[in-house]
Amino acid sequence: SEPSAWSRVSPEAILAMFQISRLEDANVKILPENLGKPRLEAITQEIESLYIDKVIKDLGLVITLYEIVSIEGGTVYPGEGSAHFKVEFRVVVFRPFVGEIIEGTLKKADKTGLYVDIGFFSDIFVPEHLMQEPSVFDEDEQLWVWMYEDAKMFMDLEEPVRIRIQGIKFPDQPRTSDELVGRTALEGATPDGTFAPMVVMADINADGLGLISWWKQ
Repeated sequence: SEPSAWSRVSPEAILAMFQISRLEDANVKILPENLGKPRLEAITQEIESLYIDKVIKDLGLVITLYEIVSIEGGTVYPGEGSAHFKVEFRVVVFRPFVGEIIEGTLKKADKTGLYVDIGFFSDIFVPEHLMQEPSVFDEDEQLWVWMYEDAKMFMDLEEPVRIRIQGIKFPDQPRTSDELVGRTALEGATPDGTFAPMVVMADINADGLGLISWWKQ
């Protein structure tokens, strides 16, 4: 079977790049067909469907539900049949801190920079001005190259790479597809033409950063 994305992330990195955040939803709706379930089970399933793998603006990517803290209410409105609850809960959120070192896989390159994937999150961008200096884009190979002394150090795709976090951006949702086309990677445009509600900016401009193979003895 295919290895889990988490198998490629070290325990130390997992501890560093996540945080536990407390949230509150004042209107968690449990549909009539789910009211026969135990209350905690039904609410847990609804919270997970609403929040897991979703980006919360200015917070981060919700990875999993940590715990339900409190449940209030249970109001059933006439003619509807659903029960409405106010729920306070805690979630595990992916939001790496500035300066944190993370390892991933180099997935794509273009003239503007590099795109890195860490298994469960792929909207990580290294802009051209944050690469090892000097680096140039090879038009024929469609790859970036670090010109290290007399050697050409190609940044080959699908290679393990070590990056340093420089910032996190939460771009505004584009109103039209045309507006998205005109955006940059740091403004939420992805290589496949979709919108990224959270973009992590990183650099590789320091000893030990970039392709991991560069630094092996």
